[in-house]
Amino acid sequence: MRVLFCCVPLEGHLRPLLPLARALAATGHEVTFATGADRREQIHSAGFAHLVAGPSEHDVRGAAAEIRRELLALPVEARRRFGFSRIFALLHAPRKLPDLLDQLRSRPFDAIVHDSADLAAPVAASALGLPLVNHSFGAMVPLSVLDYASELAAPLWRTAGLEPEPYAGAFRGLYVDISPPCFAWEEPQGPSIRLHPFEAEAGEAPAWLGRLGSPLVYATLGTIFNEPALLQSLLAGLDQVPAALVTTGRDVDPTSVGTVPQRVRLEQFVPQAQVFPLCAAVVAHGGSGTTLGALAHGLPLLLVPQGADQFDNAARCERAGAAIVLRPGELTADAVRASLRRLLDEPSYRSAAEAVAAEIAAMPTTVEAVPAIEAYLTAG
Repeated sequence: MRVLFCCVPLEGHLRPLLPLARALAATGHEVTFATGADRREQIHSAGFAHLVAGPSEHDVRGAAAEIRRELLALPVEARRRFGFSRIFALLHAPRKLPDLLDQLRSRPFDAIVHDSADLAAPVAASALGLPLVNHSFGAMVPLSVLDYASELAAPLWRTAGLEPEPYAGAFRGLYVDISPPCFAWEEPQGPSIRLHPFEAEAGEAPAWLGRLGSPLVYATLGTIFNEPALLQSLLAGLDQVPAALVTTGRDVDPTSVGTVPQRVRLEQFVPQAQVFPLCAAVVAHGGSGTTLGALAHGLPLLLVPQGADQFDNAARCERAGAAIVLRPGELTADAVRASLRRLLDEPSYRSAAEAVAAEIAAMPTTVEAVPAIEAYLTAG
C-alpha cells in the first residue's frame, strides 16, 4: 500500500506521525510525507520520501504570529477556537490544497494519514475517494473548535466541487488518538483507536547530562512560544533548585535570555527522550509533545500555558492532580520557586503523574495498532 502522510510544517505536528510511519514502512508499505519544504531534511533523516505541499513554517510565521498577538485580547477560553481555526483553516489549508491535489493526481497513493491540524487532507481525500486516517498530535481538538474551523474551511470544499463535511472532515475516516484515556473530554465522532504516543529513540545522552545533579528540573517552552522574556522569568525562579536544564529552542540565542542561575545548564536543544529519565519535575508551556512525554515518565509538571492547545492540556493535567498551572499574569520568579518546592516536596503530584503514566503504558503500541489501521485502510 502507498500511504501519504500529510502534516502542517511544524515540529509538534510532524514528530507524532513518525512512529506510525515507521511501523507501516516496517510492514512493507510505501510511506511518503507531504508538507512544507523546510521539513525535507528531517523527513529524509527519518528515512522517508518528501513531497513539497503547502507553505513552509517560515512562509506563514509572520501571519501566524499576528494572529497569536490578536489572541491576547481574548479570554483564555476563547483563544484556541480562534487561533486553531484561523491559523490552520485560513493560513495553511488554502495554500496546501492545490499542491496536495497536484501531487496526488500525479502519483498513485492508496490512502492518506494526516495530522489533526492539516485541514487540506480531508478535502483531498474526499475529492479523490481515498481512505483517510486522522492522527492526533495530542488530546482531540475540541468539537467546538473543529466546528468553527469547518466554517472557515468550507470554501475549500466548495472549490473542489464538494459539500463541506462536519468538523472540517476530521472524522470522515479512522481517528488515531495518542492521548491517554484521562485526557478524553469528548468522544471522536466516528471509528477510533488509541496509539501509544512514543517509540523508543536511539541515541546516547551527552555525558554532562548525567552530571548535572539531583533532583533535576527540566524546563522548556517548545519551539513557538519560547520568547526570551518568558525564559527569563523561568530562569529567575530556578535559582533555588539543586540542578536544572533549560532549553531555549534552536531559534533562540541563549545569550538573549540574560542571567543564568549558578546551578542551571542552558542549551538550545537536547532530545527530551534523553532528559526525562533523569528528571524529578518538568517546567513547560503545555505543548502536547512535552506534556505527554513528561507524563509518560511519571513526572509532575509546572505548566505555564501561552496559547494553542496549552491551556486545554494544562487543565487536563491539573484535573489529574499531576500539575501546578501558572496562567498568564501569574508567571513570576516567586511563583515558579514556590510551585517547584511543592512539586518536589509533595508526593501527591508524582503519584498522580505515575497514574497517568500507567494509562499511557497500557495504550497499544504501533505493532499492536498497525493491523487495525491496515484493516481499515484496505476496507476503505
